[in-house]
Amino acid sequence: MPAEITFPVYMRVGEQPEFRLGEFTVDLATGIGSLTYGRPELAAMMRAAADEITNPSHADEEVPDAAP
Repeated sequence: MPAEITFPVYMRVGEQPEFRLGEFTVDLATGIGSLTYGRPELAAMMRAAADEITNPSHADEEVPDAAP
């Protein structure tokens, strides 16, 4: 009886909350894995990444007492 295990794949970009991008499934008999993702989820991740590049989060800004 073939068995497989599936792991959810979550992604977070910058300060945005993480979201489920898809899932990774491994066939335990062969050890071969595959990633399944939804196009809308991938598009949302790419938009979030582009927004983070355009408008960096506050965590990336320098602090007053940082080393030069």
